[in-house]
Amino acid sequence: MIHPTSVTNIIDRLEQQGLVRRVPHPTDGRTTLAELTDEGRSLAGRATEAVNEVAFGLGRLSTGDLAHLVRIIRKLRLSVGDFTD
Repeated sequence: MIHPTSVTNIIDRLEQQGLVRRVPHPTDGRTTLAELTDEGRSLAGRATEAVNEVAFGLGRLSTGDLAHLVRIIRKLRLSVGDFTD
């Protein structure tokens, strides 16, 4: 879990770099949202392409190892409610 102060510090740095901007929540005045700027969206796209080009660093794993890794990640994602079975 990430501490709320850490999230604030991360958003502060991203905002200083022009990658996000803070916007008020449309229905909850106690909440502020972070929204990607055009520059942030562009960087995210380039980063995604770079990660995909190196196959997430998994290119050296065997088919069996990859299948095992997928099973483990699936189990983790299920346990945190990322999706349901």
